[in-house]
Amino acid sequence: MRIIKKQFLASVSPWVLAAACGLLGLIIGVFAMNNYQRDKALMTDILLEKGVTLIRFVASSARSSIFSGLRSGQDLSTLWPENVQRVLEHASGHPGVKFLALVDSDGKILANSVPEERNQIVSEQTRNFLSALDADSSDTRTFNFRITSEEKETGFQVAAYFPKIGKRFMNQLGPIPMPRLNMDDMANRMMRHHGLNSSRRQELETLNKKKYVILVQLDMKQFNERLRRQKLEIIILSIVLLLVGLGGWLSIMTLEGLKGSQSRLRRVEAFRDILISSLPVGLIATDNRGQIILYNRFSQELTGISEETALDGDSAIFEKMPELQSAFDGSWKQNEPFAQKEVQLITSQGGSHTVQLNRMAIIDREDKFVGSLLMMQDLSQVKKLEEDLRRSERLAALGKMAAGVAHELRNPLSSIKGLALVLQSKFSGKNQERETADILVQEVERLNRSISELLDYARPQQLQKDEVDLQKLLHKAVSLLCIDAEAAGVEMVTDFPEQLPVILADEDKLKQVFLNLFLNGIQSMENGGTLTVSTAKTDNTIKVVVTDTGCGIDTKNLGRVFDPYFTTKPEGTGLGMAMSAKIVEEHGGTITLQSTKEKGTSVTVEIPC
Repeated sequence: MRIIKKQFLASVSPWVLAAACGLLGLIIGVFAMNNYQRDKALMTDILLEKGVTLIRFVASSARSSIFSGLRSGQDLSTLWPENVQRVLEHASGHPGVKFLALVDSDGKILANSVPEERNQIVSEQTRNFLSALDADSSDTRTFNFRITSEEKETGFQVAAYFPKIGKRFMNQLGPIPMPRLNMDDMANRMMRHHGLNSSRRQELETLNKKKYVILVQLDMKQFNERLRRQKLEIIILSIVLLLVGLGGWLSIMTLEGLKGSQSRLRRVEAFRDILISSLPVGLIATDNRGQIILYNRFSQELTGISEETALDGDSAIFEKMPELQSAFDGSWKQNEPFAQKEVQLITSQGGSHTVQLNRMAIIDREDKFVGSLLMMQDLSQVKKLEEDLRRSERLAALGKMAAGVAHELRNPLSSIKGLALVLQSKFSGKNQERETADILVQEVERLNRSISELLDYARPQQLQKDEVDLQKLLHKAVSLLCIDAEAAGVEMVTDFPEQLPVILADEDKLKQVFLNLFLNGIQSMENGGTLTVSTAKTDNTIKVVVTDTGCGIDTKNLGRVFDPYFTTKPEGTGLGMAMSAKIVEEHGGTITLQSTKEKGTSVTVEIPC
């Protein structure tokens, strides 16, 4: 399961991983900014609520002191600023308050919790901030706020208009029994009831007509500290994301390198497998426990055992091929790092190969034995070439000797034949002496023919090459022997599936080859049978196969069929197959023979086209 996961991760595109990391970073960044904005809004609301509460406290306390002063008959023009000043100084004692001030419409500070700043003019920025208040409102529920960074006024400012003294004032004075009247009449009666004359009322109205602003400035230390923590968290998170992104980038690069390495490794492994499969040498490798771990295609061709059977772990190949088992079980030179042996390998299909076995011990870097490698080289073709070479040398020597012997025999034979003819002429009629003379002449002629055939085989052939249609040539050869085949009870069958190309060859010599092959096949079927002649076109050759259903040839005689003077027929000279092989070879072709006793013989002639 772990290997499957690794392969799955290796197969994922690195850009998918990069997009996932980017999306994750975007999501985390959005959440971080939302947290920052939420904390900022929360702290702003807290400071604003605190400032509004102070403003309402100052307004309420100031109104109460004004009401008390009005009842006591004090002068409102001197009472008003002093009462507000005391209230501001009292309210400034709350934690986090920098100052509180009462400012008129001209920007003059009438009262301030910091006494030395009274009667001063506020800055231009503060005046613009105060002028942004709703001019039609006289309620502390309408307020404005800002965060200022001026050199002397750094902090959180909240401002609201000082409330007018009207209906609320009358409510503070208390109710008295009176009929239903309008607001002005009610106010006059209330003032008269409480001993306020018209001049006091005029002072109060004059005070209400003016626009006074209560300005509160709060310390932003807690606010800034909270924002600094949020910024620090964002910075730390950004660094973490940067490190994660860097790690992801390095991972992507590593993954790309891994995929490249895996791709190169797969190409190397594929090339290795193709190379091992294409080698014309059988390879069988075992581990240190004797289990087969390598079995190439040429080994299958040599043994006839499939790769699945060889690698199934049941040692089936060693049971079927004990010759191979000996290479691993220590029965021959196992202690040597390299050993070789030549064996005759019989395949599961009954074929035979002469194979040279080369066993090599596999040693690792620590000089430990980790397995064995058996190389199998097919020597069948080499053995055949060696045999053909020896045969050629033998036939060449025989040809030279035959040519010399024939040359030496022909002159005495000519003399013997002349004397035999003279002796034959001395006798007349049919008597024993005449028959003896006739036999002498016939035997000399037969001996002369044998010498002529031997000389024809020994001397180089002079081929008269011309364009030849091989199918027509085969039809002629078959028609010439049809009568002989019918007499022997043999059916001649031709199988020419396609038109063959014209070849350059000696027509008479090739006709001699096929007539000889057809005649041998007919003579091998004493009790009748079938002689089949088929043709096929390969890449560069034309293949002619002559198959009979005759008596076949013994296995021990297969290697001698093409030897001169080897024959199994009582009246044969033993030069027919030898001459046929010589003619085919002089055309640049090959002739091969396969035979099974009592089942028939198949002769294959391949001629280049």
